[in-house]
Amino acid sequence: MRWRHAVRATFTPTAATESSPLLGKVISNSRAPQIAHEMLVEYFMALLVIMGLTAPVDKQSRRSSQYFGHMAAAEDLSNLIPDNYDGLDPLFDNSTEREIIAALGTTARLHCRVRHLGDRAVSWIRQRDLHILTIGIMTYTNDQRFLARHIDNSDEWVLKIVSVQPRDAGIYECQVSTEPKISLAYKLIVVTSKAQILANRELFIQSGSDINLTCIAPQAPGPYTHMLWHKDTELVSDSSRGGIRVVSEQQMKTSNLVISRVLHTDSGNYTCSADNSNSDSVFVHIIKSEQHAAMQHELGSRLDLPPLPLLLLAVLLVVLLAPTPSSTPLNPRATP
Repeated sequence: MRWRHAVRATFTPTAATESSPLLGKVISNSRAPQIAHEMLVEYFMALLVIMGLTAPVDKQSRRSSQYFGHMAAAEDLSNLIPDNYDGLDPLFDNSTEREIIAALGTTARLHCRVRHLGDRAVSWIRQRDLHILTIGIMTYTNDQRFLARHIDNSDEWVLKIVSVQPRDAGIYECQVSTEPKISLAYKLIVVTSKAQILANRELFIQSGSDINLTCIAPQAPGPYTHMLWHKDTELVSDSSRGGIRVVSEQQMKTSNLVISRVLHTDSGNYTCSADNSNSDSVFVHIIKSEQHAAMQHELGSRLDLPPLPLLLLAVLLVVLLAPTPSSTPLNPRATP
């Protein structure tokens, strides 16, 4: 907080007034408005000390200040107030989501909004061990997955947890450094959910035919799941290419991507992502008709054996499976 400093004038009886009661009375009557104003300033300073907005000033330091005139004393009230003090106590904006679901390995964000923060600080505290994770935008933990995010002149303070692990589940508190302190609890739920594309990891599609990909996320939390398709880094629904159709059933947690009459430019990495779930990807190769026929011929030729090796194999099997002759000796002829 930036404070503006001012010197406050204080009425101090002189030796003349102490030696002459009559003179002191005359001077006191002539300066009664100033004394009343100084009493008002004194009262307001005491009120600020009680509210914790300034520190108390001892009498000795007040006596050391000299009288600079009535106008200097009149400016005390404005100079004692901090620039960003609006007279209101900090309070939480309860419109933020306080139960956050994050899939294992994804990034979780806890949003805390505080109105009328003034010069107070916002901290994030993990409740299970009372560990202070962040204060303001500074991080106070060796776990580099925890980060504080804040945009200047905004009311929002975000705790970001990268690569969420099961041990991260639990209660986190957004705390404001008032006296007494105020806090708001947030619950983080970590789930194991992964979107799955029902296809091989690599697909070879003939140019001019259609791509038809189906994605499911049966373990995604919640009754409804929003699902998206990306080609490389571009959202498929934002593509300027025509002939694309995406049909999603949020309640069934499935999504179907169809691309008609594919071209070579449609080759790439296709990714399906679902709410609170890890994504899944397949790589699609678009090949020409001649390449497709050559690949099919090569695959078939690998399964055909030449006639000579096949004949040798058959002979070898016959030899191995043939019964061996008996080694029992013949009985000798009996003599008469």
